[in-house]
Amino acid sequence: MWPEIPPGTSPTTYYVCVGLAALVIGLSKAGFGGGIGILAMPLTAAAMPGQPQRMLGILLPILILADLLSNLHYLKAWETRLLKPLLAGAAAGIVVGSAGVFLLQRTNPEGFKRGLSLLIGGICLLFVLVQLPGLWGRPIRSLPPGRGSSLAVGGVAGFVSTMSHGAGPIVTLYLLQEKLEKRILVGTLVFFFLLVNVAKVPTYVAMGWIGRETLRDGLWTLPLLPLGTLAGAWLHKRVPEKPFIVILYLATAATALHMILG
Repeated sequence: MWPEIPPGTSPTTYYVCVGLAALVIGLSKAGFGGGIGILAMPLTAAAMPGQPQRMLGILLPILILADLLSNLHYLKAWETRLLKPLLAGAAAGIVVGSAGVFLLQRTNPEGFKRGLSLLIGGICLLFVLVQLPGLWGRPIRSLPPGRGSSLAVGGVAGFVSTMSHGAGPIVTLYLLQEKLEKRILVGTLVFFFLLVNVAKVPTYVAMGWIGRETLRDGLWTLPLLPLGTLAGAWLHKRVPEKPFIVILYLATAATALHMILG
């Protein structure tokens, strides 16, 4: 029932990093819609150096369970006008991303992963810089309103999420520009990523990234997810609107810089 700790990683490092990652995922999804959940990626990577496939396989069931728990707090609290085209775009993105995953097995997965990290980090950092004037009452839209923008963001998110579980900041920043009420914003995010993460399971199973071993390795984190979810829901009710947005921007910018600098 206990996880297999990679050679060269101390048990303390492994349990602290993966445990914090599970807490961050639960807290971020219930409290902030998942935008800062990408911080779990470098934490998990520190516990599993050189094992990106294993890391992604362990994280996906944790993400899905956190999505389920978070959706209990935001039942039907989503913006259908944006959610439908986002999901349509995500479906296409997941198909393309799945094809890319299969191709990566025969090329250079580490090189591609590094390039993808640079791309995601650059996009997220650009989105934050574009949105900064809005904090001083001078909002600038990073994308024009309309179905086309939602389809495009959904497509990019589906592709990136399939490759790296790293699409949270992209969708978060897009929805922030729509000026949704805080509960609707978070509800839309957690429902969107529940469906996206579930849709990725067949690809991960087919590639062998999810199996008996990865499920066993993530099993010990299950008690941490409700704790993180409750903490996130508690913070959501107590963090005012503007500081809430600032937290998302700062966390996204910090994560983007981490991904760029590697």
